[in-house]
Amino acid sequence: MSARNRVAAWLSLAAWAVFVSGLGGCGRKGAEYQVAPVKGTITFQGQPVKDGTIVFRPVGTGTTLGKPASAEVVDGAFVLSTYGKDDGAVIGKHEVTYTYTSEAPKDYNDKPKPSPYMGLVPEPNQVEIKAGKNEINIELVKGPAKKR
Repeated sequence: MSARNRVAAWLSLAAWAVFVSGLGGCGRKGAEYQVAPVKGTITFQGQPVKDGTIVFRPVGTGTTLGKPASAEVVDGAFVLSTYGKDDGAVIGKHEVTYTYTSEAPKDYNDKPKPSPYMGLVPEPNQVEIKAGKNEINIELVKGPAKKR
């Protein structure tokens, strides 16, 4: 991974961390929701997605649904973390989002090549995490994704 890719990945992760830390006041104070291990793959046109970030955000009825889980995508593979490294995601339904890694410009006149994953969405865009081990496979597609 080039230095500019590392910087871009770090900035994406930092922005996500700021967002998630803002959610810290929401939900059950001091309590953790039950999580289950989640690993998976993310592909585009049958090929592993090289990098990016995947986030599983709890959805459903009710006001408190739990903390989002996230993972860095490395060569198409991911392992979700919510409260600790690789602990998984909160049990229940989740909306899936993917953010591609952008190259940082070398200088003011540099125009980095756009990501091949720009404008793509995860299919399915909604999954259910169940107690026990979960393996989720995601395909990036053009246009709105279908719920499962």
